[in-house]
Amino acid sequence: MSRFTAFSTVVGLLGLATAMLSALASQPPAGLLVLGLASMGFGMLGAVIGAAAAVRLVPFSTR
Repeated sequence: MSRFTAFSTVVGLLGLATAMLSALASQPPAGLLVLGLASMGFGMLGAVIGAAAAVRLVPFSTR
């Protein structure tokens, strides 16, 4: 797992936790909820891009 993919995964999981915990509050600040959802989206996008870059290198690997 590359550093970029690992960082994106961590950002996505932190965004998921932020969005879930802010949604549990009785009146969550809208900015906090949007921040959690945005970081979830950026994390997912980064993880997908990192995985696609890793798959590109599969034919060159040897066993």
